[in-house]
Amino acid sequence: MKDYLIYFITIVIAASLIFAFNALVFSQEIKSLSKLLDTLPLMIGIASFVVVCIIGWLVYYTMRFMMKRRSREFGTYLLLGIERKRIVNLFFMENLIIGAVALLIGLLTGNLLYQGLRAMLLRLYEIQYHLSYVFSLSATLLTFVCFAVIFIVALFLNQRKIKKSKISDLIYMDQYNEKALAPDSKKRRKLFIVSMISGVAGTGLLLTYDATLSLIGAFVIIFFLFTFYISFSSGIPAYFEKHEKKKYGGNTLYAFRSLTSKVGSMGITLSVISILLTATLIAVGTGLSFNHLFMRNAELETAHSIYIGSEQATGFSDYRKYIDGNLDVKSEWQYNVYKLDSDFLTQYVDPYRDDFRAYDYDTVMAFSDYTKIRDMLGYQKVTLPEGEYIIQCLDYLTKPLEQYNGTVQIGDRTLVRGAVYHETFTQQSWNGNGSGFILVVPDEIAKTLPVSHSAYAAMTGIPVTVTDYAALDAIRMGRRESGSSVGYDMIFSKEIVKEQNASLYALIVFPLFYVALVLMIVSATVLAIQILSETKSYQNQYATLHMLGADKKYLSSALLRQFAVYYVLPVFPAVVISSIFIFFLCMAFDPGVFQGIAQIFLVVGATLAIFFAVFAIYIVASYEHLKRNVLPGA
Repeated sequence: MKDYLIYFITIVIAASLIFAFNALVFSQEIKSLSKLLDTLPLMIGIASFVVVCIIGWLVYYTMRFMMKRRSREFGTYLLLGIERKRIVNLFFMENLIIGAVALLIGLLTGNLLYQGLRAMLLRLYEIQYHLSYVFSLSATLLTFVCFAVIFIVALFLNQRKIKKSKISDLIYMDQYNEKALAPDSKKRRKLFIVSMISGVAGTGLLLTYDATLSLIGAFVIIFFLFTFYISFSSGIPAYFEKHEKKKYGGNTLYAFRSLTSKVGSMGITLSVISILLTATLIAVGTGLSFNHLFMRNAELETAHSIYIGSEQATGFSDYRKYIDGNLDVKSEWQYNVYKLDSDFLTQYVDPYRDDFRAYDYDTVMAFSDYTKIRDMLGYQKVTLPEGEYIIQCLDYLTKPLEQYNGTVQIGDRTLVRGAVYHETFTQQSWNGNGSGFILVVPDEIAKTLPVSHSAYAAMTGIPVTVTDYAALDAIRMGRRESGSSVGYDMIFSKEIVKEQNASLYALIVFPLFYVALVLMIVSATVLAIQILSETKSYQNQYATLHMLGADKKYLSSALLRQFAVYYVLPVFPAVVISSIFIFFLCMAFDPGVFQGIAQIFLVVGATLAIFFAVFAIYIVASYEHLKRNVLPGA
């Protein structure tokens, strides 16, 4: 039961996760939050399929491992004359009972987890959370079916092994380890070099962000991890045979030598665990990256309840007719955005943003229009001193524009740069208040310039709904289809932007963290089961060392070192590969999403922190269990 404990806890957690996400799929309340969530069942369904496959592998692996651990017992039963069928049924019922109890507890705790996920989603849509328990029969049945399939398949495969094994195979099965796949030192060195080259090549292909090349890169990374552990693990004994000083220094001889019998023949197992950990870290990092992206988009897009930018000369009468009849407008303003006959400032900011240029000229706004929009948005009042112009820009362009000291020549007036402001001002897209920035000049100067496009902005007392936005969008399409050759209108709404980003968060980030958490606990469980299975062997070894005169400090140090190396081996490559991938993924986002390298490192650091926070629970629990049961007098 000690060997089964961590596995049992993991199945409980997995059942809780599967039930909680299934409950999201079947929740009518969640579906009503947004039309965009119609694809949430598909996204969670895909994630659940991956999760079921992973949990299925864990169940199969653990059953095979426990069967191997108890094979001598089963062989003895056969020698005593017990029927093979009864032994198979014994093993079947034992695992079925463990799975059933874990599933039952998982369903109970899954309801609590569902409330947590529900609260997070409601907060994304700025809806107040109230605890309300609703039993989901569909989610319960689907979770039950998933685990029934997992356990039946795993039990069937393991039963076949017991049925086909000879008595001698069962008695000696627990003494078999994976064979060292590269025992020859020359082949091992060559394989190690190949693994290093494939690791670099695979990471490079992943960073191309091309779908085909990235898929190839993923397979190359898998090849790297398998060849790395096969060559590295098999080379541990050879390394210490050639470095006797390190071999006999301190407690190295015992700590590493005792690992060679296990780690040196576990290349395949370590490879699989490292692949799972790499996928875990990439999933967590990708989720955090997209979370930051959605938050920034919601922040930068617009602060208006409704903003319409149009190049058509017909004005906004058709839009206004719907708005006046259906929306609770508290303040509104219609104005023009003008254009200079130069693009000096546009050229200046180009190196600091993406390649997209909405205009081949600098855009201008009249000061009276500017102050009116600021008042609508609740921003601080500003002044425009004589002979100056103001720059209003996206926040990430503030620093370079504060360093810009160029003058603006409009007619016979020369203006010098004044203050730079960076509040959200609908400057992220085409037909907004400039593209990334806008120049604010006195009214009498602005009105001498040609019009770039017209704009209408409004703030409402009641948030704009998806229905309202769809109606305005239908008007836009009607204007476009009327045969006008003028540019396409742009419509923005802060409420709709928030809803879209909340929906994207639910569709992308939730499933990523769902899969990542399952991958993480499965990897940690396999490592824990492997090392805790050696408890009896370690007890004998450390008792012998204690009898030979080794003090408690030496024994504790040797155990910690032995334990640490075993856990570090599969984690280290995963951390390196995933950190590089996450860093370059963040770099691939548009400028402004991350304001400097420091924020990207923060995402990488947060990814590793989340990973080790969960992983450490298993590490500490496993080490404390091992320490109490192995060290004499502990």
